[in-house]
Amino acid sequence: MRIQRFGRDHPELQQLRHQHQWKMETAYALPLIREGSSAYVRNVETEVQLLQAGRHLLPITVNYAEYSNSYVCSPYSTYVRYAQEELYLLQSRLLKKNLGTVIGGIGPLLKKAGIDQNVHVNNWLLSTNLYEPIEGEVLRELTRRLTEEFPGHALIFRSLNRVTNADMMEKLRRLGYILVPSRQVYFFDGRSPDYLRKKNNKWDRKLLENAPYDLVEHEAIQPEDYPRIKELYDLLYIKKYSPINPQFTTAYIENAHRQKLIRMRGLRDGEGVLQGVVGCFVRGGVMTVPIVGYNTALPQRTGLYRMLMSMVLQEAAERSMLLHLSSGAAHFKRLRGGKPAIEYSAVYVRHLPAGRRIVWELLSFLLNRVGVPIMRRYRL
Repeated sequence: MRIQRFGRDHPELQQLRHQHQWKMETAYALPLIREGSSAYVRNVETEVQLLQAGRHLLPITVNYAEYSNSYVCSPYSTYVRYAQEELYLLQSRLLKKNLGTVIGGIGPLLKKAGIDQNVHVNNWLLSTNLYEPIEGEVLRELTRRLTEEFPGHALIFRSLNRVTNADMMEKLRRLGYILVPSRQVYFFDGRSPDYLRKKNNKWDRKLLENAPYDLVEHEAIQPEDYPRIKELYDLLYIKKYSPINPQFTTAYIENAHRQKLIRMRGLRDGEGVLQGVVGCFVRGGVMTVPIVGYNTALPQRTGLYRMLMSMVLQEAAERSMLLHLSSGAAHFKRLRGGKPAIEYSAVYVRHLPAGRRIVWELLSFLLNRVGVPIMRRYRL
C-alpha cells in the first residue's frame, strides 16, 4: 500500500492532475497548495497537502499554533471561541454563567497543551467534511505513517457522525482514536423523502413557486456573479452568524463553480441581481450545503432562507440522496423533518507527551458527559 504526501514542492504533485479517479480532489486542493489557503479561505492559515493512502487521495492540513483560524482547522476555535459565541442559545442564565466560566478557564489550558498543533485528514476546509468509505488497513497505515512524520502533531478526522460514519468511527476507535463531540447536526433522507409532506415544507415550496424571482441553475451563473455570491454568503454566515465560519474569497467561489466542485443555484430578481444562493457539495453519496447566502437587508417576511432551503430539500429528494444540513437553525430544521445526530472529531494522541494526551482526554470526557446532554436537552 502506498502512503505518500504531496506538498507544494513535491515533484509528482502536478502529475496527480492527470489521474482521472482523483479529478475532484486535485481540482479542489491544487489551487490551495499552490497559492496558499488564505487566498481561498481568508481566515485560514494552514499548509494544505494531498495524501495518497492506497486508492484514496485525501486533502490534509498541517497546523501549529494558529489560534485565530476558522474552526475548520482550529480545535481551539471550535471548543473555545465558537462555544463562547453559542452560549446565548442557552435559556438558563445560571448554565450560561457556569459554562462561560468553564470555557474561559479551559482556554489557556488548551493553548498550553498545543491543541492547534495538528494534522487534519480529509479536510476540505468546509463546515462539514464528507467521507468516502476508507478501509481499516488504510486507516491503520496512514496513522502509523503520519505519526512518524509528525511526531508532535495530533491526528484529527473532523465531522464524523453515526448516521454516515458509524463504521469508520468504530475502526478509528479500535486504532486508539478518542471521540470528541463538537456539535449537533441535522439530516434529511432524500432516499425516502417523507419530510416533503411536512406542512412547513409545503408552505415553503408554495412560497418559492409564487416568488418574484427566477431560479438560476449552476450553468446560468456567470463570472460577474462570483463577487455577489461571496457577498451573500458573508451577509449570512459571517456577519449574521459568526466570523469564525470559513470566509471564502471570490477566488474560491470561482474555482468551486468553474470546476463544478460545488453545485450552485440562485434566486435572481427582476433586475438580474442574485438575492439568494445555495451551493451543494456531494461526496460518498451524501450531500451537504457549505454555501448559503441571501440579502439579509430584505424583510424577513420575504422568506429567502425558506425558499433556499426548499430548493435544497427538493434537490436531495430528486437526487435520492442523504442530506447533511449541518448545525444551526435547529428549530427551523426540526419543524421540517430534520433528524439530529451528534458530530465528533476522532483524535489520535497516543504518540504525544502525557500532558498533551491528558488534556485531549479530559476535553473528550467533559464534552461527552456534559456537552452532549446539553446539546440534546436544548435541541441545539
